Amino acid sequence: MRLRVRRRRLPGRASSCLVIAPLTLLLASLSGCINPVGRSLYAPAPLGSTTPSWTARVPQLVDTTTKDGVRLQGWFWPPEAAGGAVLVYLPGRAGNRDIAAKAAQAFAQGGHGLLVASYRGYGDNPGVPDERGLYQDGRAFVDLAKRLVPSGKHFVFGDGLGSAVALNVAADTAAGADVDGVVTLGAFDSFARFVPGLERGLYSAAFDNVAAIRRVKVPVLLMHGRKDEVVPFAAAERLRAAAGGKALVVPIDGEAYHSFDLSHIAPVVWRALDQIAADEAAAPAARTR
Repeated sequence: MRLRVRRRRLPGRASSCLVIAPLTLLLASLSGCINPVGRSLYAPAPLGSTTPSWTARVPQLVDTTTKDGVRLQGWFWPPEAAGGAVLVYLPGRAGNRDIAAKAAQAFAQGGHGLLVASYRGYGDNPGVPDERGLYQDGRAFVDLAKRLVPSGKHFVFGDGLGSAVALNVAADTAAGADVDGVVTLGAFDSFARFVPGLERGLYSAAFDNVAAIRRVKVPVLLMHGRKDEVVPFAAAERLRAAAGGKALVVPIDGEAYHSFDLSHIAPVVWRALDQIAADEAAAPAARTR
């Protein structure tokens, strides 16, 4: 799968977004140690810093509690079809649930189910973010999606730092947070690559996406801009190689940077996830022939 994009500026916004040209779909630990970069890694914003506006359906405010007792709130768009699939959106390092939902709401278009997660210490959620805590937060929202829509497929979409959460949740099937597929956007391979050299040894095992993707048993789509200025495209290739045939790299060509308007990739993501679900449904029939 390859996306060609060009950049344009939206009126009133300093940042740029990406517009996807016609495309062809070709499917084929920080916890427990001193964290000197923690304050720069996590960038939570208080609620009220932005007012969410909904382009179509209005979501429901939902809550869940992690295994270590942290109560979190997120936004939920139920699937319009009975037993429809739900995408759990795991946001990046900055913002809060309102900012994340405003960015991710395109995934709810067309009647799709969408659950926007939020992390401890973000918005009005209690707690302090750390690696282990974020993984527990992700698992709690996947569990919530299963309770809300028990009969549907459940996928996770990790955006930036959320990619580490998505891959670790999918890898940890022993925790009961099994999912049917994973999509990442701008995933790094190893967080240690982004730590200054003198401190790198402290983080050799932190947010290790290579180790996580090796344990993932479901299909993974690695979406990545070829000109990503934060996480080089080579990270996607390293993750694909580590996945043992379970992952497909989806390059975004053109002026594709690390962050862009998710509305331009949402239809592509859902087509790919629908194909994954169809392939899984067809597999038992093929084995019985």
